[in-house]
Amino acid sequence: MDQHIILFDFQELVSSTLALLIAVFDFLSNLIGRLQAVINYVFESLPYNALNRLIVYMILIFFVSLIILLPTILISKLYLAYQKTRYNQIHVKYSQIIIDYLIGNKEVHDINDRDKLKSSRFHRNVMIDVLMAIDKAENKAVSDRIRALYLDLKLNQESIRKLDKFSWNKKIFGIRELSHMRVKSENQKIISFQQKNNDVLRIESQMGLIKLLPFVPFAFLDSQEKPFTVWEQINVFDLIRKNRIEIPEFHLWLEHWNDSVVMFCLDMIRILKQKQAAPKVLELIYHDNDYVKGKVIKTLIDLESYEAISKLKEIYYLEELPNQLNILRSIGQLKMESEINFLEDKLKSNEFKIRMEACKSIAKIGETGVARLNALSVNADEELKGIINHVLDPRI
Repeated sequence: MDQHIILFDFQELVSSTLALLIAVFDFLSNLIGRLQAVINYVFESLPYNALNRLIVYMILIFFVSLIILLPTILISKLYLAYQKTRYNQIHVKYSQIIIDYLIGNKEVHDINDRDKLKSSRFHRNVMIDVLMAIDKAENKAVSDRIRALYLDLKLNQESIRKLDKFSWNKKIFGIRELSHMRVKSENQKIISFQQKNNDVLRIESQMGLIKLLPFVPFAFLDSQEKPFTVWEQINVFDLIRKNRIEIPEFHLWLEHWNDSVVMFCLDMIRILKQKQAAPKVLELIYHDNDYVKGKVIKTLIDLESYEAISKLKEIYYLEELPNQLNILRSIGQLKMESEINFLEDKLKSNEFKIRMEACKSIAKIGETGVARLNALSVNADEELKGIINHVLDPRI
């Protein structure tokens, strides 16, 4: 009897659905017929003209597009609002579950919704977000338990899957999740992202590798083929500063064929005061790239390498104006009285910038330098007198 009732209900449902579809098709055909009548009326009322027809068709296309677009926007807005509400509810629920797990009220096998996590990608992503949000404190015991739970729930598979996505932002989410949870199985794939043209993806892969390779965190520099941009360098340095990463000996990359990597390493040597690298830095004094050479000069002086002064004086006349000014500035920064005669000789130059920089460097040497400038101003030409007065002006 029940089977007959179910069969009857099914037949009734099918017949009512067909009736509804027929009614919808009738409505659409009537609507199309009316639109066609309106179009025909418009074409009959207007003079026959190709331009008129084009205008009418454009108006109709715009009208139909508007009818389609408005509901689409409304539905997408409602869907996004629903997803956000759903995300917040599940996030709160999973946060409480993880907190109970961490404080010992629950064991791994007691965590409910495991089946949901297996079947729903949305739930897996929410759980990953919860684990990463909770794992912010610098507590090794908590971090170890969270990472163990991440692997036990097989959430690492979801993160690995993102690396193969076409869209670069999905790849970035995968890199962040795997690097945060110290999952190293995909290191080679993350290294391959170094050769991508997308700057953001390259930066994220560099950040991820620094976390994933704690013993050789800057190994990515070995395979750095693309220019190492200033923005990438800033991000790497910020990560060093915030994450207490073991600092390598940056002179290891001073012979790298990529000049941007060399300049980054010179900056790191200078900022981190790696004075033991000074001999290696000095070897780059004859580098082909003037920008690299400028960094070399600045680095040597900031490392207070007095031995470098003789080399700098040797190459002075071989350099372009910017590096000549760097050399003069460097000698003044080291305040070497023994170099006053060298600086004084540069006051004879016809180049105003060289005379100005030489005067500044002599003044930085101290009382001896100031006295020498005062003595020189007696017989100096008008331009040099002006420079000396400017340099010695106490208001400056």
